[in-house]
Amino acid sequence: MKKILIYTLAALSLLAVSCNKEDKQRLEELQHSLDQIEGQLDGISLAEAVEPVDVTPTEYAISFDKSKYVVDAGGSVTVKYSLSKASSMVEVSIQGDWDAVVNTNGSTEGEIVLTAPDPASPIDIVVGAITDRGELTFTQIPVMVRDPYTDATRTSANLLGYYSIKPQWVTLENFQKLADAGLKSVTVETDDYNYRTQIELAQQVGLKVLPIIGWLAGNYERYGEDYKEIEEVIGYLKQQPGLLAYHIYDEPSTREIPSLLLRKTKIESLDPDHPVYINLNPDGSSYALGTENYRDYIEAYARDCKCQLISFDMYPILEEGEVMQSWHKCLRAVADMGRKYNVPIWTFAASCWIDSEGGIIVRGRPSVENLRLQVYTDLAYGAQVVQFFTIMQYSGTSFAPFMYDGTWSEAYDILKETCLQVQKRGFVFDGCKVNKITFTGASAIWGEFLCEADLPDAIGALDTDKQALVTFLENRGNQYIAIVNQSYTEKLTATVDFNELAYTIERDGSFTEHLPGEETIKVDEGDLLVIKVK
Repeated sequence: MKKILIYTLAALSLLAVSCNKEDKQRLEELQHSLDQIEGQLDGISLAEAVEPVDVTPTEYAISFDKSKYVVDAGGSVTVKYSLSKASSMVEVSIQGDWDAVVNTNGSTEGEIVLTAPDPASPIDIVVGAITDRGELTFTQIPVMVRDPYTDATRTSANLLGYYSIKPQWVTLENFQKLADAGLKSVTVETDDYNYRTQIELAQQVGLKVLPIIGWLAGNYERYGEDYKEIEEVIGYLKQQPGLLAYHIYDEPSTREIPSLLLRKTKIESLDPDHPVYINLNPDGSSYALGTENYRDYIEAYARDCKCQLISFDMYPILEEGEVMQSWHKCLRAVADMGRKYNVPIWTFAASCWIDSEGGIIVRGRPSVENLRLQVYTDLAYGAQVVQFFTIMQYSGTSFAPFMYDGTWSEAYDILKETCLQVQKRGFVFDGCKVNKITFTGASAIWGEFLCEADLPDAIGALDTDKQALVTFLENRGNQYIAIVNQSYTEKLTATVDFNELAYTIERDGSFTEHLPGEETIKVDEGDLLVIKVK
């Protein structure tokens, strides 16, 4: 204030120079009055002269009428806001192709219409305002994309039919049956005389192919560079738009690595754009593996054979509700090596009744419950392809989807129902990144317990009354919790404490809203609960 007074006196002095005698007298009287005011102000502290204003963050806060807003891909949502202090300007900042329109209803309230692109990924949307005191305040709008995938952009889980159709049953109708079952790809044995026809029919109904070319790769190793048939077959296969990979070997030990690396290198020289597939063993004897433990076995192929994908087979379903105890040990080792070497993992599920030739059952009869348990568990570990063994009945199996006599059995109906259920939520897992794998239930026999620190802010607590696999994953910026009931004979109850608005993705692919509070959710036998938290 003293500075203001000084500036005023200086201005008056300048004016006095150009004024007449009468004006000068008036200015002198005014200056005398100002001198008296200045003397009085000298005895007053600033704290007494001007009462300080206690500015707190909440004084200029922007608030919304909801704790979270939800918008669909390609849709719009109206966000109502209010300001605790009047504002002359409200603006929205978005980095991306979203659209925002601000409609003010005065200086302290209004609405913002947000329009999401299609497809829409999660994004930070910030609203800012300048208050009547010239203060800048801003906050993030709590918006969730309920379904970032439309019908046109939703992805499917890649479910593959292994040992699909033998030559005598190759028809367009039979391949269409496989596509109708929700499969996305099939194997083709290229030593069959009509493998090109099979590939053409498969692709005609929208199926991708995994050609089995072990005989071809083996002949190349045997005959060396003089063997030209490999160049002819690879030359045809690499032109096929539905080609997934080249299948060259099944269940090797580490002793086969030098041989397989030679075959793999040759194929990659002919086609560097598609991976070479080697299917590995489950956990077993050191003789079958060639190493003392399973993790070393998987890493040997990832590291020394330079595999571009890691596939392994295991059929864990036993009778009377039991599963093989080493199942999760194998899955964890494969998933860990996939992340370590940055390669996708492929897994298997038993779609037939595996028995010995003597009739002694060694694996349980397939059902929708135990088949979806296998598939959802594989996907929750990050599997990018789940292979169903087997489609066509072969020696040592019975009750396969496609039987020796060329007929479709009840196992086909089980396969179809399972696949179509999985595909409704396939977009959650296709291309996902798994961040952490935990367990709930009586005992975490296959891994570590879920703890409170694992949970995102949207979830206050999560528990189950039975054994469940709980995976935290992200996909296209969205964050999900996948909970798989590890029993295929009993239902599971999950108790979830929601801190804020969240969604569960139902079996039919629809979204169910969950407001803050505790809820109990039933999960069917071998089924999946998916919570979208961001």
